[in-house]
Order: sequence, then structure tokens, then C-alpha cells
Amino acid sequence: MKKKIIPLLATLSVASFALALSACFPSNPPDDEFPQIDNEVDLNEFTPSPDDDYIEGETYYTSTALDLVTDIHGNYTIDRPFTLDKEDENKRIYHNIYMYEEDFFQVLYYEDVNALGEVYAIMSDPTDTQYAEVEYTPGGSPLQINVVQKGVYNLVLDIETFAIDMVKVGDITTPVYETVRSCEFYVHVSRDNTSYTEMTLDPTSNEYCIQKYIPANASIGFFSASHMARYKTTVEYSMMDTLVYWNSNNTTSIQVHVGGTYNVYFHAKTYVVRLELCNPDTAEYFCQVGWQQGNVLTPVDSATPYLFEYDFVAQGTPSRPYVDLPSFYPELGMSYELTLIDLEDLVVADSVTQDGTYKLTINLKEFTLSIEKIA
Repeated sequence: MKKKIIPLLATLSVASFALALSACFPSNPPDDEFPQIDNEVDLNEFTPSPDDDYIEGETYYTSTALDLVTDIHGNYTIDRPFTLDKEDENKRIYHNIYMYEEDFFQVLYYEDVNALGEVYAIMSDPTDTQYAEVEYTPGGSPLQINVVQKGVYNLVLDIETFAIDMVKVGDITTPVYETVRSCEFYVHVSRDNTSYTEMTLDPTSNEYCIQKYIPANASIGFFSASHMARYKTTVEYSMMDTLVYWNSNNTTSIQVHVGGTYNVYFHAKTYVVRLELCNPDTAEYFCQVGWQQGNVLTPVDSATPYLFEYDFVAQGTPSRPYVDLPSFYPELGMSYELTLIDLEDLVVADSVTQDGTYKLTINLKEFTLSIEKIA
């Protein structure tokens, strides 16, 4: 889902939300009515740090009056350095930006550096919709430019017209995201029970880390310190449909199935999330047979809250002699991804081959499903 400047109640801090409400969205004025930018006054030379990915030999600047705002994979960035076009100093080039579908960018102009800015979102060729398209406010003013084709782009901003030309300079074969400079861990239990906690960067692994209790069925996410950025994530593959549910259509939120104390890791460059459950023997587990069919299982023993048993009666038919094993679900989300332990070769392609009664043991500490025939 695209992040808007105005309706960010769920993700913005109080200060950021005030900024959003107060931002101006002017309609495109005639060329001679755009604010006048004087490079002699506006430009500040920028010195990249050794680990920054900038073009060697180029002189970079930042601006006092203008910010190119980008939201890339949830990382909201302003103050992006740029170079000047060697043939036209009124054109500012923002080099080699990796952008993806549903990312967006816009320009903020500050008449007073201590006041809030005006939003401009103008494409140099409004009919060129191959790479991006302008989104408008309900009042009809340009709000932001949404990326519709991923790629590596140079964005060229003309300070006389405030228009941006998107120049595609490469394809993306391996995703590259901008480094996360700050990170807070967000836990949402209910509308009245949410929290943000600052995470610590481990420079050795380049991961933000925190140890935190997370209740079962809570959703978690990762924000910048300003709360203007809500990072899109990928979860470590082994966690999918075990400890958590992650949906590629909503990558800013992760649903936690098992309540407990976790070591939480968020990689500053790949945006990969991994969780380590610290108390698997005493964590909060939930298991039901089928989805919301009223068959909630009770742990075998209070000393092993992760172990559940279910007696499964299989009765095939002449046309369908094999009977599918049932699926087991957390309280919310998709079914658990369980590894089958079948010591008696009773199962073929997730189906039992013989009629009878089977004992199924579900181990949510190891996420395994064991089967034995009992009758």
C-alpha cells in the first residue's frame, strides 16, 4: 500500500503528522510563477563518507530550498545529495536510485527553511507513463509520482519547472535497498496496546537487534526513528508459516503465531527479518484442526505446551481410496508448515493409503507432524 502524505495516522509520530497536515499541495503554476532558486545561495557542497556509494570524481551538493523525497521499499528519505548537469546547472541529477513498483517520490520546496514545505510532483513528460505516474490529492493537486516499473534510475530535477525526468540506467537483477539509518521495533497487540522500542545496530552482522516479549497474534513491524519510514520486509524462509505469517502483499506487517520472548533481528541492507524464540519450552502455543471449525486442541501436558495430539479416522471411498491428512492452524493466519515424520511409510503425497485410525502428534517447538496407526 502506498504511503500518503496526508492519511498517516497509523504510522506517523505527532510531529510528523502535524507536518503532513500542514503541507501545501499547489496546483501546477505557470512556468514564470514557480519559486526562483538561486544556486549561489541554495547549494551546499556535500562530502560523501568512504562507505557511501557515489560516483568518484563528481561534486555532490545538498539544497537548502528543495528536497527530493523518496519512499523506497518503505524507507522514507530526504536530503538526498545530487550533482549538477554539466551543460545546464538548473538541472540536478540524483544518480543510480534503485526503485521498485509502489515506491514513490516527490519534491518539497521550502520558502522558509524553518517552515513546512510545499509538495510538487511533476513529470517532465506527463504522457510518459512507462516508468511512473502522477497521483493526485482528492482536490486535484499533484501529490506524488508512483513508480510502475522497477529499475535503476537517474532522477533529473529542473529547478526552473520543478519537473522530474526519469532516466532508466539499468535493470535490477539483485534487489538493492538503501541502508536503514535508524530502526524501532513496533508491536501491535490491539488499538490500545502498541509499542515502539529502539533497536541496536550490530556493526558486525549489520543487523538491528532487540530482545522483546511478543504476545501470540500480535503483529510486528519496523519503523525509522521519525516514524516516517515503515520498512518493507522479507522474513527468513524457515520462519514462514511456523513462528510467523508473512504475506508478500503486505510486507510491512508480520503476524506472530507463538507468544514468547524473542531475539529479533532486522538487516539494515537486505531488510530480512529473523526471530529466535528464547523460551520455547514455556511459550504460548495454539493449535486447531482445520480453519475455525471449532476443534481447538489442548496440549498433551502442561510441561510440554508445544505438543498436541489428534486421533484421525480415515475412511476412503472406491473412487477416492486415499484420504488427505488434516491441516493444523494457528489462531490467525495460514496453516502451519509442518515437517512430516512417517516411520511406517503410511503417507503418500499428504494422504494416508489405508483406512484406519491414526494418532497425529503436532510438535510446535520443532514444527513437525508425526503419524502412527493405532487401529
